[in-house]
Amino acid sequence: MNMKSIFFLVIYFQLVWSNLDGHSCIASIGDRDISRNDYTYPESIESEHFKIHFTISDVDSQFVNNQWMSLQSNLTYAQSIIDLLEFSMEKYMHDGWISPPPDCDESIVDLEHPSHCVNFGGNALYDIYISNDGVGMVVPENPHQIPPYTGGYTSYMKISTMLNQYDIYPSWAYYVIAHELHHSIQLRYGSSTSGEIGNYSYNLWFFEQSATYMENVVFPNSNHLLAMLSNCNVVTPLTYPEHGINYPAEIFPYRSALWQKYLVKAYEDSSIARIMWENYGLEYASGDGVSLFPIYNEAIYEVTNGNVMLSDAFNDYALWRYFTGERSIGLDYFNQAGSYCESKVSDLENSLYSFYSNTGGAYYFNIDNDINDLKITSAAFDQLSVSLLLIDSDENITISDLSLMNESTIFFFDEYSDYNKILIINTNYLEALTEVITFDITLNNSFELGDINSDAFINVNDVVSLINYILLYDEFDDEILILADMNFDLELNIMDVVILVDIILTNN
Repeated sequence: MNMKSIFFLVIYFQLVWSNLDGHSCIASIGDRDISRNDYTYPESIESEHFKIHFTISDVDSQFVNNQWMSLQSNLTYAQSIIDLLEFSMEKYMHDGWISPPPDCDESIVDLEHPSHCVNFGGNALYDIYISNDGVGMVVPENPHQIPPYTGGYTSYMKISTMLNQYDIYPSWAYYVIAHELHHSIQLRYGSSTSGEIGNYSYNLWFFEQSATYMENVVFPNSNHLLAMLSNCNVVTPLTYPEHGINYPAEIFPYRSALWQKYLVKAYEDSSIARIMWENYGLEYASGDGVSLFPIYNEAIYEVTNGNVMLSDAFNDYALWRYFTGERSIGLDYFNQAGSYCESKVSDLENSLYSFYSNTGGAYYFNIDNDINDLKITSAAFDQLSVSLLLIDSDENITISDLSLMNESTIFFFDEYSDYNKILIINTNYLEALTEVITFDITLNNSFELGDINSDAFINVNDVVSLINYILLYDEFDDEILILADMNFDLELNIMDVVILVDIILTNN
């Protein structure tokens, strides 16, 4: 290919991808701007499951992004696409996925009947049109109300001509084939992920997240997801870890396939992706609005034999994302983590922070040795999970869970001065989605563990106060409860008295 052709190809892909930002490569149902192509000199080839429509003539063109683009393609290019589709289909069927539905009923013989196959590519094979609507696109067409997934849709696919610059489909773009075929399979399960019945585009992130993950299942050497996650200048689950897995904008739904990659690797069961879609299809068929997070929760519970819930997965997903880029550890966590961007670590300061909702976002904070304590305050404390990641000089890792007992909780770090300390705060899932969750951090509150009467000294008076509380003579407010919990076990008892007395004797 000459340099001029390469230049035009790059411009073309910039144009078609720019039109996808914040959107999906599934066209809207009933979109009148997108239709089956009608070529002046049509060509087609067929395989077991597919029929590809194209033209080798240069007389047809298509108006895309304010410019005309030729629809011309070639036979070997079309043949390579149909071969890749059959390869992908075999992989999906082997893994238990349902096949896309036929788009017409071949038993209808009346040519005037609107459902005759002459209006749907000529037969019931799945249709692909080589055109310029996008790099790849699946177009939902008609309801397919066959049990058990009665909310499904038929569809057809469009694959780019790539400006007729290739005689076979290039290997670096194989992911498009796997991605779009998965969309056609998804639509067999159902056409909506929303609580708004009939609005298929609401929460469409689930469609894109799944299809992007499946690219590497079909073509393990695909670099599409890797390339997106290695770009530190775009919005990803690493550059903006505080975004939940369902963040809908800035092509994040494609990049959030990292979440599904985590699920499969962490629980060592690749069927989890299919189980989610089967549960989704059954839920959508019921006619009720669909919430995806209970579906994630059920799938995780199923593949872990009831040992893990969605909140647990959110906690681990937050930890896995920390060990990316130069912080990656061999083959631990994500196997390509060393090629990813490092997840963003925020400066720890007195400030108010927020999550859009309780959907898996996370913050990472470095804790310097000049920070002796911090207080976390949040009305939604039961929806937050706090962990302390400790890394010693030999790179040994310790993870400690820090419980938020109430709306205001204090943590002390004096004993961890020999460690690199990272505070991880992420959201829990409590069987319902919530709006914005905020939490406030204040540093160095001048509290000291054991100073129960807050007189700036630790002595026998504090022991007396603690014993009086244990014997039910006195009551403590929330902050004093934290100062008196000497072994951080969330209980006040004789063990706390023993530790406090030992500290006093040691210091004297």
